[in-house]
Amino acid sequence: MSKAVPALFLAFVAVILSYAFAHRTGEPKPATEVRIETTMIMSAASVGDARVAVGERGRIFRQANAKSPWLAVKSPTESTLTRVHFLDAQQGLAVGHDQVILRTTDAGKTWKQVFSDAAAETPIFDVVQLDATRAFAIGAYGLFLETVDGGATWTSRFILPEGEDRHLNAIAKLADGTLMIAGEAGTILRSTDAGANWQKVDSPYAGSYFGVQPLGGTQVIMYGMRGKLLRSDDNGASFVEVAVPITTSLFGSTVAADGRVLVAGQNGELLISRDSAQTFTNTKVEGRPMLSSVLPTATGADVFGEKGLHAAATN
Repeated sequence: MSKAVPALFLAFVAVILSYAFAHRTGEPKPATEVRIETTMIMSAASVGDARVAVGERGRIFRQANAKSPWLAVKSPTESTLTRVHFLDAQQGLAVGHDQVILRTTDAGKTWKQVFSDAAAETPIFDVVQLDATRAFAIGAYGLFLETVDGGATWTSRFILPEGEDRHLNAIAKLADGTLMIAGEAGTILRSTDAGANWQKVDSPYAGSYFGVQPLGGTQVIMYGMRGKLLRSDDNGASFVEVAVPITTSLFGSTVAADGRVLVAGQNGELLISRDSAQTFTNTKVEGRPMLSSVLPTATGADVFGEKGLHAAATN
């Protein structure tokens, strides 16, 4: 087993099932035999009317629209994919174990591997695209990769203070272009110059953060272990803790078109806010699966994680 497996387990999801990050043996199943309901899903994203989900063993699923079934898409890798991100209605990136980076230019219908470095044993946890040419990918032990040619080539540099090697777990671009990174051991990084320079932000919590979610305007939230959730009204320059009704770790989030803020996590917990993350209520998904990602629906939310896809009511 790769040395990166325990690091990925501890840094990215803490208590999400470790099997999702281990290399597997045996012949891969044909795409027609792979179902989202039996796959550990790590991330899901909307792209126009379609939605795309990625997870263990490099598996990729796509739903053409809300009334269509989820179908397996041919994947160029068997490495676990941890995050998928779309720049626009066509262009997207997926990243994961073995520093794999995949690229699509047709809304997730087909994918091409553009980068991989299995020998480094440093998994990628998240990716963000600034525009059609620039993107950043982050991961374990301060891993920071960037491209300036649309993903054709990637180079690495170190952005943490000297002597630190914290895991970098999530990255997002805010409405004004500010970039935020959520990391291990209370690490919060901020860039106001498109990623050229990064500064540490004071954190009211010393535990790990697993996600960062722009809310629009100058607002952003950050969340992680033990249900800790922070909110900023000044583009991430400062944060205050928000009280939530749970103490279990949080892993994935989204903002619905109607303004609902949804944050999913351990034990099937789904947090719901209707006042821009100032207050939250919670609901539990049946079976209490580990949840890593969430997308809004017309009547509630689809949540993803252990055992694939689950429906949740948020009203």
